[in-house]
Amino acid sequence: MIAAGIVLFHPAPALLEESLAALEASVTRVYLFLNAPLDAAARAVLDRPGRRAPVLLGDGSNQGLGVAYNRMAAVARAEGFEALLLLDQDSSPPSAMVAALRGARARLIAAGECPAVVGPMPVAARGCGCKAPRAFRRGAAAPVAGAVPLEFVISSGSLIDLAAFEAVGWFREDFFIDAVDIEWCLRAWAGHFSCWMLATMPMPHRLGSGVLRVPLLGLRLARQPPRRLYTHARNQVAMLRLASVPVAWKCRAALTIAAQSVLYAAAGRSWQALRAFFLGVTDGMRDRLGPVARDFGRDSRA
Repeated sequence: MIAAGIVLFHPAPALLEESLAALEASVTRVYLFLNAPLDAAARAVLDRPGRRAPVLLGDGSNQGLGVAYNRMAAVARAEGFEALLLLDQDSSPPSAMVAALRGARARLIAAGECPAVVGPMPVAARGCGCKAPRAFRRGAAAPVAGAVPLEFVISSGSLIDLAAFEAVGWFREDFFIDAVDIEWCLRAWAGHFSCWMLATMPMPHRLGSGVLRVPLLGLRLARQPPRRLYTHARNQVAMLRLASVPVAWKCRAALTIAAQSVLYAAAGRSWQALRAFFLGVTDGMRDRLGPVARDFGRDSRA
């Protein structure tokens, strides 16, 4: 049996309706973790006549993604589910996605693999002006049963094997947001599990709130508020000390963070991005994690 879990933080009612409708026929239960109170419009979506009532978790305070994922996985495991589909409110899962991921998981197991997670291929949602998340192939590992091995699968859309989740361990709650999925997947690989993307199953996803274009270089960056740039840098730096993270990843992350700090500052023509990266790097080096204590002004994205 498969359950689904969606993390909600001031969701757009139309997108919430779209996700719930797509899941109705493909999962046995839906958990909603409330990282913010539900407004009247979102509650109306949940109360639509004929809809199977989802299970509400969380108290409406923002406890971060790690807490939400762990709580939903623990409840699903306790209720006898074999796998949990994680979603966030920025994705639009196709109605055929769960069946496709479940089939890919079965083929991987039949081929002798130990998949901890199988996810779709995230693509930029039409009309949102957003970027698609970048996929990182796992070294020289070859595709198996139509799935591609990745260093990590983004959490939204990922079908988590709950037995593997128990073996790999919980998501890092002190990361709060950003790189929670990366760290867990790299830990899964280190524990002799594997992470896969089904390239034949695209899933529209909204990364950031638009695109920043870097002058002269022609690069496109996901537009993110300073708070998210901070947690991105902080958590990537914190990962540099973890034994489960490959040396090649650590080297690439260090170089990428240095380059991103300059590129975001140039693209946004603001010192806020540079300050966010600097504070993230220093706090990551000091292992100062958890909910964001830094003041970045008004920011509804984190």
